[in-house]
Amino acid sequence: MKKLVIIASIILAPYAAKSTIHEIKVWDGYMQFLPSSLEIQLGDTIQWLPLDFPTMVHTITSTNIPTGATGFDEIWQAPADTFFQYIPTVEGLYEYVCTPHLQMGMAGSFNVAAGNAGNAHELNETKVTLYPNPARNTIYLTSSETSLNYSMYSSNGTMMNSGKTNGSIDISHLINGIYYIEITGDRPRVLKFTKTE
Repeated sequence: MKKLVIIASIILAPYAAKSTIHEIKVWDGYMQFLPSSLEIQLGDTIQWLPLDFPTMVHTITSTNIPTGATGFDEIWQAPADTFFQYIPTVEGLYEYVCTPHLQMGMAGSFNVAAGNAGNAHELNETKVTLYPNPARNTIYLTSSETSLNYSMYSSNGTMMNSGKTNGSIDISHLINGIYYIEITGDRPRVLKFTKTE
């Protein structure tokens, strides 16, 4: 598998300066991939990283990929700093699952388009910053986007709320603990914060 990634990197070298790395979090506690779907450009990289410490074995296994694309079947377990990267070389829809937890809905996908790599880079470089962290009553999200759609989850995967924010979210009603904000839309991201008194 590593050889294939290296070969793909060489083939896509002209895109290297303009490509983007898209992160997908492996959520062990709730058995999800976050975000579960992505839109990327040819030449970009997909990178799976842990959202929490792995306590069980997961896989990142391709199930339906475009003709001519290279399949993948990565075993995911401790240590928590492990990661897996994949560089698509063919346009189209890529679907994948966690084989042991497929019946629990642990599945994801990403769609690869051939659009202008330079524009994709600029689009995906939009950053979202969350502060303060830890926080007591309010968290703030800064971004060049005028408003952000979000979903908030507890550490055990319970959705606490969702909606649209222009920069601040009231968290005064939450109990102390760790929470995750999934920014949805064209460029999904996941941010982690701690609620304290």
